[in-house]
Amino acid sequence: MCGIAGIIRFDGSPVDSDDLDRLTDGLAHRGPDGRGTVIAANVGLGHRRLSILDLSVAASQPMITEDQSLAIVFNGEIYNFQELRSALQKKGYTFRSTGDTEVLLALYREYGEQCLDHCRGMFAFAIHDRTKQTLFLARDRVGKKPLKYFMNGSMFAFASELKALRTLPECPKGMSEEAIHHYLTMMYVPSPETGIAGIRKLPAGHSLMIDLKTGKHTLKKYWSLTYKTDRSKSLDQWKKEILETFQESVRLRMIADVPVGAFLSGGIDSAAVVCVMSQLSSRPVETFSIGSPEETHNELPDAERIAKLFRTNHHPIELRADIVHLLPEIVRTYEEPYADPSAIPTYLLARETRKFVTVALNGDGGDENFAGYHRYPILQFSEVWRRLPIHFLMRPLLRGLHVCSGTTLSYRMQRFESTIGLPWAERFLQYISFFTEDEKRALYRSGFAHKFPATGSWYAQTTSDARSSADTMLHQAMNMDLSTYLADDLLPKVDLGSMASGLEARSPFLDHKLLELTATLPSEYQLRGWNTKKWILKEILKDYLPAETLAKKKSGFRLPLDRWFRSDLKSFVTDRLLSEHSPLWRIFDRAAMKIFLTGYFASRVDFSDHIWSLLYLDEWLVQYGND
Repeated sequence: MCGIAGIIRFDGSPVDSDDLDRLTDGLAHRGPDGRGTVIAANVGLGHRRLSILDLSVAASQPMITEDQSLAIVFNGEIYNFQELRSALQKKGYTFRSTGDTEVLLALYREYGEQCLDHCRGMFAFAIHDRTKQTLFLARDRVGKKPLKYFMNGSMFAFASELKALRTLPECPKGMSEEAIHHYLTMMYVPSPETGIAGIRKLPAGHSLMIDLKTGKHTLKKYWSLTYKTDRSKSLDQWKKEILETFQESVRLRMIADVPVGAFLSGGIDSAAVVCVMSQLSSRPVETFSIGSPEETHNELPDAERIAKLFRTNHHPIELRADIVHLLPEIVRTYEEPYADPSAIPTYLLARETRKFVTVALNGDGGDENFAGYHRYPILQFSEVWRRLPIHFLMRPLLRGLHVCSGTTLSYRMQRFESTIGLPWAERFLQYISFFTEDEKRALYRSGFAHKFPATGSWYAQTTSDARSSADTMLHQAMNMDLSTYLADDLLPKVDLGSMASGLEARSPFLDHKLLELTATLPSEYQLRGWNTKKWILKEILKDYLPAETLAKKKSGFRLPLDRWFRSDLKSFVTDRLLSEHSPLWRIFDRAAMKIFLTGYFASRVDFSDHIWSLLYLDEWLVQYGND
């Protein structure tokens, strides 16, 4: 829901209405239903509205209290707003609107910064307190809604998206070399960086208080997930409590004054969401899937099975991905260096879904709650393997195997063995990364990134708090994913991809009440044995979903990029990545790039993710990275 923006002039000069208009209109795609701005001397707030709750004028933003002391711009949904509204009414508050924005404003008046403790939902907002002369900004616990900003000596500006900030003449424009260095490993830019030096994103679960009189700002982390195993409950108690919490989470996310549907991939997580929606809805649920017979994993038949079971009004969408022409559009939408190829089908699915509904629920978060990623059993296996003397003997054998066979499997086996001696946090990153440190430094031009640490050691340091707040290695790894991969890859993929078409995406599995509950699950209920992932979730859903769905291996939506790059798109790849005029030569050595591409086309190793990250970066530098 919506896009928000604002400007503060620390020198006391009034905010220019044209600047605020440009900033706000840069978010028009996020809020096609309305536009509003308000200026109070040196503070300006702007809002673009996507109407979800309370479609009346009374719910328009920026919203200002009757005494003119507080003003808010808010993006997101507070799912427990009705409960909060009743509690505030008992304290004497009255309301002019029926939605959640006015409730949040009253909540701030009552509790100040602690209002965040009461909110259950997804949000990014800013509240201007004219009496105290402060601006308070906050982002939801896991980072579903974005908030980006820059600050210099004379001004502070924020917006839901970087592309809006770039409409301001004062906005920084040069690329951040360290952000690019980490991007090549992680396929996204980790918080608080954005890829543009000087523009930052407010990290998930954080707030920012700005004193308008002094310019002083205070960044505060108000929430983090703590994993502490609770063994006082029986298995039946666990199953009952998880199911009830999940059902409540879905119910809350179905509240809207506009049509609501669901993404349906055919996997266990989205199937569980559609199952509960069907139980709660008096009419067939609108479901949407995307796929193609050309994909490595086509999930359309799996989605069709679930749609028939729950008698949904199903909309299968056959993918026709024209990478060459889509690349500029995808880069413009995702605005940071961001190389997750599944952003393409997500973007296209949202575009088609918006033709039928305004809100779509999804299955994001099931892996984070119930240990669904392949890397978790790999991590556990590596801990045993590294203690066996035989692994030293396997290293030269694996190297020889890769030289002889040159396959993706032999590459991955060799890479697994070559990292076995690393500290486990650095080793864990290798299971989810693109370029290794050696691979990317072999491409760098002389001097680039020499001053930056290896991404693995940086990642280990960055995630130290996540490890310290979890009681088992599995839970530590899950918490690391929650604070990095989820917040900076998965959630921006869905938010930016869906909001580009004015579609709001909601994730019942990422309700913080459910996350806090599953964080106390015994590890063996999440990962059973060596490779039975999401064990307790599958036990809960045995009576609701088909055996084929429960037994289905996690595949995800994967485009056949390797085949495309080696055939129809080969000339596009070489022409683009070896062009004399490419901005990539600010980072890479052209001769080294030619060697890399020649090696890729001559081998059988699937480096398509590497190629896609370079193509994306080349286009990003054209659109966003120029000084």
